Amino acid sequence: MNSVLTGFVSCNGELIPPQMATVSVLGSTLYGAFGVYESIQLWNGVVFHLDDHLQRLLASAAAIGLPLAGELVAHREWVNDLIHAEGSPPDATIRLFAVGPEADAPPRSFVWLEPLRPPTPQMVREGVGAVTYQSERALPTVKSLNTLVNTLARHAAQAAGEHEGLLVDAAGCVREGASSTFYAVQGGSLLIPPAEDILEGVTLQIVLDLAAEAGIPVRRVPLPLAARAGWDEAFLTSTSRHVLPLVRLDGAAIGSGAPGPVTGELARRFEAYFEQVTGRGYGSAAE
Repeated sequence: MNSVLTGFVSCNGELIPPQMATVSVLGSTLYGAFGVYESIQLWNGVVFHLDDHLQRLLASAAAIGLPLAGELVAHREWVNDLIHAEGSPPDATIRLFAVGPEADAPPRSFVWLEPLRPPTPQMVREGVGAVTYQSERALPTVKSLNTLVNTLARHAAQAAGEHEGLLVDAAGCVREGASSTFYAVQGGSLLIPPAEDILEGVTLQIVLDLAAEAGIPVRRVPLPLAARAGWDEAFLTSTSRHVLPLVRLDGAAIGSGAPGPVTGELARRFEAYFEQVTGRGYGSAAE
């Protein structure tokens, strides 16, 4: 299946056919994974938290010394111009892929649309499972193109018939999912790995704000896998998942093996906020 939703890719604001959106095998982009990226949700014609994603793109690029083709305003224009050129589809995943200069090319930012793949109603209602994968990302606070560990964790999950792979570091602590942020709940408190150990997701910041509004205590602490018997609940977040219950890890139930009340409260608050921003509920995505 073609992963591109419609007909164009934007390269530094120029609309080109998808087959022309390429990088050279001779440069540093592929060999050194020298680039950064973002995945952004377009829903009901609204780009959800676009500037927050672009701020993270700029921060990731600065952290690895990657020159970009433009600043935040330019990238915002390129995203919006592409959506307009594609006929303003209401729902999609926006991919933004930025690479540095090479011998034959300046810094480039590619933007394109892909089909949105939200969780199914059953996944939201019953929760999903994950497997652990012993490894961790280099430069965990940077959303870079070096996603080999993420890919291997995802392959391990697929081989086990589960939804996600969770990265476990050398100290035996759960860091994050292959493409998600991981949260545990214990004694009514929300436990999240320290900021320096994970990619600080845009969805994560929304969840932190919602937890504060709901009076749910938050602790930023390492999460030893050996302590998982004490977790009452767990969940994942990402751009497309929103708040998704995690009820099983390596085949064993987390807590009761069903979505818990803290997860449910944060999911309800997130969906209410999302509908307020976009004007349409996310529950209709997979109906």
